[in-house]
Amino acid sequence: MLKPVEDAQSTLSRRLLQLLRPLEMSSRTARGPGLHTFARQLFSYCCIERERLVSVVSEMPRIGIVLCGEKEFWLGDAGQRFVAGDVFVLPAGTPFDAVNIPSEANGLYESLLLEVTQVPKWVQEMPGAARPVVGFDLRVPLSQELVDALGHAAISLGGSDHAAVLAEHRLAEVLILLRKLPVAQPLFAQSLAERAAWLVARAPARRWTAEEIGRELGVGASTLRRKLVEAGTSLRGVQASARMQLAHEMLARGEGNITDAADAAGYASRSHFARRFQAVYGASPAEVRLRQPTQQG
Repeated sequence: MLKPVEDAQSTLSRRLLQLLRPLEMSSRTARGPGLHTFARQLFSYCCIERERLVSVVSEMPRIGIVLCGEKEFWLGDAGQRFVAGDVFVLPAGTPFDAVNIPSEANGLYESLLLEVTQVPKWVQEMPGAARPVVGFDLRVPLSQELVDALGHAAISLGGSDHAAVLAEHRLAEVLILLRKLPVAQPLFAQSLAERAAWLVARAPARRWTAEEIGRELGVGASTLRRKLVEAGTSLRGVQASARMQLAHEMLARGEGNITDAADAAGYASRSHFARRFQAVYGASPAEVRLRQPTQQG
C-alpha cells in the first residue's frame, strides 16, 4: 500500500499533467520525434523507440517534466527513474547517461524542458537550501504551489512573444519556490567545489588529479586546489565524498552487499567503512540497506 506522501505526490503529478495538456497535445499533433522548440526557453523531446543517450550535457541548467513514458538518468553506477508527472533538474555541464522509455499505452516518450538561462539577481541572492549529504538526486518534490507555478510558467513561455514579460514573471515564481529545495540548488550559481563534486561523482572510482579536474572545469590546478580549500574541502575530500555517496546509493537501492559498498567507497576494511558511513549519514550501512525494501512497500 502506498504511503500518504506518495499518494499526495501522485495527485500533484496528475494535476501538473492536466495543466500541461495543451502543450503536450500540440507537441504530439504538430511535431514528430526529436527535440522541438516551443519558445526561447521551452523545449519538448519525443521518441517512439527506447533509446540510451550517452554523456548528455546541458549547457544551461534545466527543469524537466516527464509528460509520457519513463526516463532514467545515470551518473556512473548511480541511477534514478522518473515516470509521467515527475519533475527533475539538470545541472549545467554535468554529463549524464539518459534512457528514454516510451509508454506501453501509446508508444511515446515525451518530456518538457524549461531552460534557466538567467536567474534574476534578487532570486539568486535569496538564501538557498543546503545541499544534502546524499549526492545523486535530481527529483523535485512537488507542492501545490510549485505545480501551479510550473504549469503557468510553461503555458506563458509557450505563448506569443507579447507574453514575454508575463513569462519571465511566471518563471521567477518557479525559481523562488525551487530556491528553497536542496535538490534544485544546481539551477543556481554553483561553486567550483560543487562543480568538481558533480564531475567526480560521474566516475568515483577514477583517481582524479587536480590537473584533470581543472582541465574539465576550465581552471588551473592551483586555482582548483585553492577554491576547494576556501570551500572547506580538498580534492581528496571531494573524491572521498563521491565514493561514499556511491556506496550509499548502492545500499539504498539494495544493490550488492556491504562489502561491495565498502569496495566502491575505496575501503579495504569493512569496520572502517562502517564507522565513516555512520558518521556521515547517521545510520549504519546495514540499516540503510534494510530500510530500502520497506520504502517501496
